[in-house]
Amino acid sequence: MVKRGAEEDAGEGEAQPPAYLERTPSGIWGLDELIGGGVEKASTTLITGDAGCGKTTFLTQFLFNGATQYNEPGIMISFEEPREAIYKHMAVYGWDFEALEEDNLFAVINYKPHEVKKLVDEGGGLIWDAISSLGAKRLAIDSLSSYAMLFESNYQAREAQLSLFDLVRKWGCTTMLSGERTEVGAGKIANGMEYLTDGIVVLYHPRQGGVRFRALEVLKMRGTTHSQKLCPFEFVEGEGIHVYPGENVFYEMKKNR
Repeated sequence: MVKRGAEEDAGEGEAQPPAYLERTPSGIWGLDELIGGGVEKASTTLITGDAGCGKTTFLTQFLFNGATQYNEPGIMISFEEPREAIYKHMAVYGWDFEALEEDNLFAVINYKPHEVKKLVDEGGGLIWDAISSLGAKRLAIDSLSSYAMLFESNYQAREAQLSLFDLVRKWGCTTMLSGERTEVGAGKIANGMEYLTDGIVVLYHPRQGGVRFRALEVLKMRGTTHSQKLCPFEFVEGEGIHVYPGENVFYEMKKNR
């Protein structure tokens, strides 16, 4: 539900970054306008939301745009979908990841449950080899929630997540990670990793009557005076996610989200 042509709230225009920060544009239509032109280079951004809200599409679009628009190779680390499923599901947007893989601009690394402990123990050697081989600048991890579920206890899962974040920082890529959102209060999330990331983007997919619709909110973006606005977004065939900074979501959604 989108209110067309409505004026933006005062102070919710295009965000401006500090001049000294290097930016990595997402290339996602309308998003970079909200975050000062892009995320900080070599930062980590958590993309969180309920199942089916578009987290995997968001991550793959970030990688596809990096390779095709900015000549920045990218790697997807997946604890959920295998390589073939990712390529198949993203083909609906016209994203040819096989061609990017052939051009050494993209790679998928899948981890099965029994391989995850090896990832932590070896310090992510396989991933670092892939990053070095491609000269990767962008990294996506899908998902933190699935990763944590592969450990026997909450303590082990927490320690593994901390180790993973340590590795991500060492790799030096601009990284986006997905994770399930648990509501604990207005505008708050609880997945245990929000304090470790440089940015948080929440994707909403609420029901209004008999229809679901979509909205996006930037909760946190270090180094950026980001927009505080709740913005609608949609999936556009052949293009991917479009965010609409100049449009408003109906008040009912803000009240009930």
